[in-house]
Formats: sequence, C-alpha cells, structure tokens
Amino acid sequence: DPKELVKLIEILNPQNKAGRITIITRMGAENMRVKLPHLIRAVRGAGQVVTWVSDPMHGNTIKAPCGLKTRPFDA
Repeated sequence: DPKELVKLIEILNPQNKAGRITIITRMGAENMRVKLPHLIRAVRGAGQVVTWVSDPMHGNTIKAPCGLKTRPFDA
C-alpha cells in the first residue's frame, strides 16, 4: 500500500536523510508493472529520499521435475 510505505519511511527516517532507506522491490514482473508506479509516485509525492532496488530474479521460478524451485538461465 503506497500510503503505508510513506508512513513507514516517515517513521524510519524522520529527518529524510539520504542513504538511510533502501526499498527492495520483490513482487514479480506482472505485479511490478501494476504496483511499483504507485509506490514510486507516493514516495516522490511525499518528498522522501530513498534508494530503489529491484530484485530481477524474484517471481520467475519454475518447479523442476524433482519438486525443487529453480530459475532458468542462459549459459
């Protein structure tokens, strides 16, 4: 929730010092397209200084025949 994120940032960094807050987004590609813009707009709109990091490997797992979760990659 964008409003909740803004509140958490206010609590954790009340003086809005750069370098204090890093937001690591882990929500899968489809959710990223839908939800991330709202989060960014809310944080920017509040004037909060944060560092954004995206986890590109989150949400792209496949289940191997043995049941193990893994990720495809090109060698």
